[in-house]
This record gives sequence, C-alpha cells and structure tokens, in this order.
Amino acid sequence: MSDSEEFFERTKENSITFNIGAKPEKVDFTNKPKFDTITNLGKDKRPKDALLQQSPGISSAYNIGCHSFVKACILAYNDHHHLILKPDDLWIAILSQFSNYVNLHSEKLRNKFVEHEGQKELEVVCGGTLRTAPYDLLTKMMSDSIAKNIKDPSIRDWAVPSFSTSTETDRIVGIVMLMATFKNYFAYKFSLRCGLPQVTLLGTIEDWEQLKVKTQRLLEFDTGDKYMHQWLDMLNPVLDKFIDSSKGKVDTYFWMRIASFQGGGSGPTYLSGWITVFTVFDDSGKWVDKQKKKQSIRGTLETEWFFIDSQNIPVGYAFAPVTIDDNGTIYKSEIYAGHMAADILNENTIQPRLDWALLLKE
Repeated sequence: MSDSEEFFERTKENSITFNIGAKPEKVDFTNKPKFDTITNLGKDKRPKDALLQQSPGISSAYNIGCHSFVKACILAYNDHHHLILKPDDLWIAILSQFSNYVNLHSEKLRNKFVEHEGQKELEVVCGGTLRTAPYDLLTKMMSDSIAKNIKDPSIRDWAVPSFSTSTETDRIVGIVMLMATFKNYFAYKFSLRCGLPQVTLLGTIEDWEQLKVKTQRLLEFDTGDKYMHQWLDMLNPVLDKFIDSSKGKVDTYFWMRIASFQGGGSGPTYLSGWITVFTVFDDSGKWVDKQKKKQSIRGTLETEWFFIDSQNIPVGYAFAPVTIDDNGTIYKSEIYAGHMAADILNENTIQPRLDWALLLKE
C-alpha cells in the first residue's frame, strides 16, 4: 500500500478518511450530559418557556458547549478522537459569524439588502395549531418571502446549503440563519389557519399518470381564444404534483396551498390556491377573469394562482334534458351527474362523491 493510500481512505459514500496520528481514543460520556433545548439554549431563558418543535435526533445528542462545531474540533484534538465534518458544518459556522456581522452593521448594509426602511413584517400562512403546525414548512415558506423582499433574491439560495451532504435539517438551518441575518430588516410572523392534516389518493400510479394523459386531449378542442392551452398550462403542474404524491414524493408545501380564503369584512371573500384551476369557467361557460391581485379593505391581496369570488364558484355537476316516451306518454326530464355531495367517514374524513340523478319535470 502506498503512502497516499495509507494516509486516507475514500469511501463509497463520497467521503474521505485520513490518518494523522495515533489510533482514536474512546469518548468518555460520563461527564457529557444530553442536550436539553430549554436548558441549553438562549441567554434569556424563563421558567415557563416551552418547546414546540425541534429537529429530529437532537434529544439524543450531547451538550458539549455553546458552539458544537468549534467545541467538537477542540474536544477531538485535545482527547484524540476521530472527527467527522461535512461542508454544511463549515458553511453554517461561517453564516453564523456573518449573521452577527450584518446585525451589528445593519444600517450600513441596509441599501445592500433591502429597499425599505425599518422593519417590514413578513407573514406566511399555513394550516395547523400551535402544537401541530408544520414549522419546518413555514420556515421554507418564509425563505420564499424573504427572497421576494430583498434586492438580490439569489442571496437566499446562496445561504441555504446545497451540498451533496445537505439534509432537510441542514437546509432549514440555513434558512433560519438567513432569517437571523435579516432580523433588523424584517419581522417574521407565522399565521396558523385551516389546513389538510392527511390526504389519501386512491388508485395506482398508472391511474394518476393516465389522468394527465387524458387531460392533454383538451388541446384538440381549442378555439381562437386558446383557453384550452391556458387551462392546460395551469392544470399540468397540479396534475404533476398528484403523480409525484402517488409515488410517495409528497410536496407538503403544495398540499398546504390547496385553498385560501382572503378578504372578507364588508367586501367579498376571495378563494385562491391551486384548487382554482378547477374553476376556470363559470356556470355559463365563460372564461373567468384570471386576476392574481385584488384590492380589499385590508390592502392588496396577491396569489400565485388566481382569485375567484367565493360566491361565484361554479357548480360541479352538469345536466342534459331527456325526453321519456312511456308507451306513448311523453315526459320531460333532466339527468344530472357530477360532484353533488360528499361522504363523511370515521367522523374526521371527507370524500367527494360522484353521483347522478334523473328528475321528472312538471
């Protein structure tokens, strides 16, 4: 074995281990307590502080000091332990220092980062309660809001680690570092509203893929207004998310944006969210005006989909007149079919139904 081969070993997991000194010593755990979030975090702890959520695995980790990257390096050096590091560790260590620097010089750097003066409130809305809300998702949503409100949106992607070693937790840590860096420019608000706790998709993956294939034929029936093309442009991204979800690749952020009601007060209440792609034509077949901004008594409302007045949601069923000849006696009737009702299952589940009915006209 060559000297270079003795010096390091490259593994299949794209890591490299190299020998510097003697064989690593065992870590003495007797004087190293487990990490306790309430006890070990914050300079202004209060007896009634409570833990809402935290990253997985931290409760079984050890408390080795206020900066676990620096302290781990020191401990490994002093006591001859094997040290494992990844790019994310160094990048977050750099970001935490950068955050301190920006907060001290926030006014000198203001024009570098934002257009506004003072603190601008950034609010993100998601389903859940204080104890059950998906705070990791809310944090990701906040990063989108930050990107939209800083001069250079690429700073968000620059801050969030994207190495081959980066985990979901690493990325959330990067986002929180970004929030901390800009806390003199923004006030952050997590608003908890209605949301989906659970979804079941019936059918096979092939069924959901077939749904998208069937939908593409709508293009054959377009007219000069190109409404079918416009509709498919909205439908396809939604159908793709259903296909992904059927494969187990669930985008929680997508499902939390299924529907949102905004406005209210003395004015209309608007429905937005991706569910609106199933309401593009009104009951008369007219293409609904696609507005992504609305003015209300609370200011300008914005959505990435479009707004529809909640009073103008089209019916989910259709009908056709039918003449019935009962042995020479003629009757007029109408046959209805579509989404007319829903089942409530196990007291906590809603499932839309597909039904039909034949009505005899007077």
